[in-house]
Amino acid sequence: MTVGIFSAEVIFAFILTTVLLNRYGNWKTQNIVVTTAVLIAWYFSLLIIFVLPIDISLAAYRKCVQDGHNHNDNTTNSSHELSACNKPWSYVPESTLPKMWRVVYWTSQFLTWFIMPVMQYYVKSGEFTLKDKLKNAIKSNTLYYSTLLLIVTILIVYIALKPGVHLDWQKLKAIASSASNTWGLFLLILLLGIALVDIPRELWRSSQIDYTLRKVYFKLSKLNTEKLESEGALEDVLESIKSVSISMSPNDPLYDCFQIILKKVPEDQRDFLKNVRSNSRNHTTPSIGMLTRLHKQVIQE
Repeated sequence: MTVGIFSAEVIFAFILTTVLLNRYGNWKTQNIVVTTAVLIAWYFSLLIIFVLPIDISLAAYRKCVQDGHNHNDNTTNSSHELSACNKPWSYVPESTLPKMWRVVYWTSQFLTWFIMPVMQYYVKSGEFTLKDKLKNAIKSNTLYYSTLLLIVTILIVYIALKPGVHLDWQKLKAIASSASNTWGLFLLILLLGIALVDIPRELWRSSQIDYTLRKVYFKLSKLNTEKLESEGALEDVLESIKSVSISMSPNDPLYDCFQIILKKVPEDQRDFLKNVRSNSRNHTTPSIGMLTRLHKQVIQE
């Protein structure tokens, strides 16, 4: 019965994650890798919320039992002390939660520090093949990983030079966990401190009609400016695509790459190519580097 409650919470967290992902994302058109990464990240985050109360109740129960056993060493009335420790209704075997927390923790670490940063640059890359996209994403993260490696190296050297400290694999894992948790707590304090002040203030101000109207006018003006800037940038990209299309023919070796770029152009903006003919043909064939930069611009716009 108790294991069934734990299983029900795990299944419910997964169902809730799936519903939220379906509500706020379009998993039918998204890449399966992106969908899986987001699903795991959201699922583990919600799983902590549901399972943490079970872990706390089990910790309190084990402490009560341990205190009862310690008290038995000095007294003979053990049955009364142990009977006061009521087994929680959400009790699960002792080894279940530690195994689950290890999977959740180290999977989250791997997603946070390795998978997600690479994926961010992967989707923005202008390369045309999987291998080139991965190479570009890793190269773009060089500064990030170099800074991270420098900080870790300084920390390890500092700890290793302390007298009486001997590093092994278990201690290195503990250091890595502590450093990551410290960074997470710093972000939590920073963002939560702002939210605790800003959210109630915005809720209070939203009841003021004049303030809300001025805020909407300001946002509208800002959005209109950003829209005009985006339209101007898109026109520049379309002109670049038109210039490339004049220089390309189906027999060119990079024609397939150019077709990939065209698929990223909005359908209502593709009519500009219909009037492009080979009469004004420029015989200078674009390079792969030029097409890569153009592809990246199309993705960003």
